[in-house]
Amino acid sequence: MTAGAIIGILFIVCALALLIPGALATAGRLPGNSIVGLRVPEVRKDEGIWVQAHRIVGPYLIFGGAALAFGAAFSFIASGWLWLVPAVLAVLAVVACALGGNMGARAARLIDDARNADATNSTDATPAPAVNLDALRNAAREADQS
Repeated sequence: MTAGAIIGILFIVCALALLIPGALATAGRLPGNSIVGLRVPEVRKDEGIWVQAHRIVGPYLIFGGAALAFGAAFSFIASGWLWLVPAVLAVLAVVACALGGNMGARAARLIDDARNADATNSTDATPAPAVNLDALRNAAREADQS
């Protein structure tokens, strides 16, 4: 086997390792697990946060997997300067995964913060004062007559 074939096969395996979870995450069907997915505390708190954060990460994983698939295609035929294409596509896949992970973790943090703010606002909120509409109408009527 040539070096191009070995690298191409590795790229294909890595592309599948990104494309399958990326498609599941984008569809909101990636089950909560400890192997694949974001590893931030906010994501582990609630299944809703898990789904929302991974819906954001999913397209980035798909993009990274597609970049590796194109890199695999080029690595089978690469020679000379053409090896630059698979290398650039591999770097692009890593950047896409890192960017997606960052965006997903930030989204999970924002969702968690918003839920915590809603929970504290609902328990700490003072009840609205009761208004006697009849007394208000009577006061308005008296003001109109004078």
